[in-house]
Parts: sequence; C-alpha cells; structure tokens
Amino acid sequence: MAFHKINTIYLNDAFDPQSNNFSFLRFALASLVVFSHCHTLGGFGSEELFGNPQETYGGFAVISFFILSGFLINRSYTTTSSVWRFLWHRILRIFPGYWACLLVTVLIFAPLIYLFENGHLNGYFQTQIDNPLRYLSVNLWLEIKQYGIANLFVKNIPYPKAFNGSLWTLVYEFKFYLFVAILGVLGIFNFYKKIILYLFLFLWLIFAFNIAVPGIASKIIPYFSDIYLLKLLIYFLAGCLYFLYKEKIVFNNMFFLLSIILIVVSFHHNYYNLVAPFALPYILFWLAFKLPFISFDKYGDFSYGLYIYAFPVQQMLAFLGLHKRGFIVYFLVCILVAIILSILSYKFIEKPALKLKKVRLRFM
Repeated sequence: MAFHKINTIYLNDAFDPQSNNFSFLRFALASLVVFSHCHTLGGFGSEELFGNPQETYGGFAVISFFILSGFLINRSYTTTSSVWRFLWHRILRIFPGYWACLLVTVLIFAPLIYLFENGHLNGYFQTQIDNPLRYLSVNLWLEIKQYGIANLFVKNIPYPKAFNGSLWTLVYEFKFYLFVAILGVLGIFNFYKKIILYLFLFLWLIFAFNIAVPGIASKIIPYFSDIYLLKLLIYFLAGCLYFLYKEKIVFNNMFFLLSIILIVVSFHHNYYNLVAPFALPYILFWLAFKLPFISFDKYGDFSYGLYIYAFPVQQMLAFLGLHKRGFIVYFLVCILVAIILSILSYKFIEKPALKLKKVRLRFM
C-alpha cells in the first residue's frame, strides 16, 4: 500500500503581501457599517446582527477591522526601518484624512444644514451651543469630545445632534499603533512574542469575567472602565498573533468551516462574545487569502474615506427626508454619495499624504 505524504499548508504559505483581499474586506466592512447605521440614522429599527442582541452589524464590522489591523500593523512595524518611521507612516495614514473630514464637516456639511434651516449663515461661527470652531479644536487629536455642531440636527431627524458618530474608533486605532511601537522597541515581537499570546488570553479572561459580572473589568484594571478599550484590544491582539505565528497556524478549508460553525453555534447559544476572538480571525484571514478580489484596490483604497464620511452623509440625507423613501433607497443613495466622497478623499488627501512616507527626517 502506497502512502502519500500530506503537505500541510500554513498561513505563511497562503499570505502574499502583494496579492490578497485585505482592501476588499476593509471596503466590505466599511459598507457594512453604513448598512448598520442606516437602521438607526434612518429610523428603521435596531442594528442588531440578525436580531441578536449580542452584536450589531456595525459592531461586527468594527471588531473585524481591528483584527485585520492587528495583522497589518504588526507587519508594518516589522518591515519598517525604525520605530520613528513606523509612527510617521501611521500618522500619515490616519490624520490627514481625518483632519480633512473635520474641516469638510465644519466648512461644508454643517453650513449647508445651517443655511437650509435659517436661510443665511449669519452667526454660524458664533453659535454658543456646539460651536463649529470648538468642534475642530476639541476633536483634533482623534478623541471625540463634541458630536454636534451649531445646535443642528436637533429635530425632524431619527438620530439627533451627532454629525459624525463613526469617528470614535479612530483614537483606539492610534493608541494601538503606539502600543505596537512600544512592544517593538522592547523587542517583544522578536524575542518574547509569547508575551502577546499570554496578554491576549489574560485580557480575554478579564472580558469573560466582565460578561459574567458586569463592571468587574474596571476593578481588576481601572483602565478598563472603558470596556471598548478592552474589547477592541483583544481583537487587535488576535490579529497580531496571526501575524506573529503565521508559520505555525495551519491553513485549510476544514478549520475555516469549523470556525464558521463555532461562530454560528455560539451566536445561537449566547456565547458569541467569548468565542469570536478565537474563531472570527481565522474566518477573516481565510477570506483574505482565498477570495478572488486581489485587484480590488487597483484604483485606490477607499475604505477609510467611506468609513469617515458615511455618517455625516447619512445624517444630511435623513435631514432632507430621504429615509422616508424606504430603507433600500436610503442605503443605496447614502453609500453612493459616501463612495464619491471617499474617492475624492483618497485622491486629493490620503494618496498625496502617503507619498510623504519616503520623506527622510533627521530623527528617522
């Protein structure tokens, strides 16, 4: 009897930095956030994922973003010549597009609504409630402290006051960039990468305890009074682990199907939040390396612009009453307008900023 050796394929074998579906997945996830927010911003009911209170469509998209980010940011650090250049690249990726979005919101979106409501722009920059200039100053460094502008969106709209409720995740993203930089400087990724695994499991245990006893996470570590910090860090670290151990993670269809089954079963039995940090990353990375959309970003990566511009677009169109035409019309028009803005953002802001990556500063 002849025995044939079975060749085991690992994640590292499937990963091609130049040929993958990360751009497609990020765009799909950004679109899912738009779909999710259309429910609340259009007044169409709950955003719960398949009607289950454990997760929303937007929440699923956000944790998936952080999984992919953990993988890609870890790779970025290991392939960058210095920690300063790594941070410079991260700053160029997140801040120019973000600052432009703040300016567009204050100088174009909000004035249009103000003009529509008042018939003039007199006093716009002098408003006492949610002053436009204060919106810029207090939100400048990613932490969103003011959501409203000039007391607009306070009536005749399903979700009042907020101009852009999607930006809150960006401060966590940048904090994790800094965290990666610190770990890298300490040599964790090269010599002590098991620490990342232990940290992931430790944080997952805290999160599990917090599910059983709400509020206990902040008693264990006061910093986790912000439960989103704990949750998103767990998923970010999961992505990091997939990069760090890509030579040891078996990559095949059977584990992909098993991961889907685990997610589905846990979802129906209310254990989704405990299982997802383990099973969801495998699903995402299988899709990243198996789907046929490797040329999706041929003309650019529009996912970031779609994510940061969709919310104000949805609010403005709801203000104009588009949501009264029904969910499908509202969603399709919202995402179309947001995609147009994301293309403009990429072409005129993000892409030119990214060209500065090669700038050589003295401290780099």
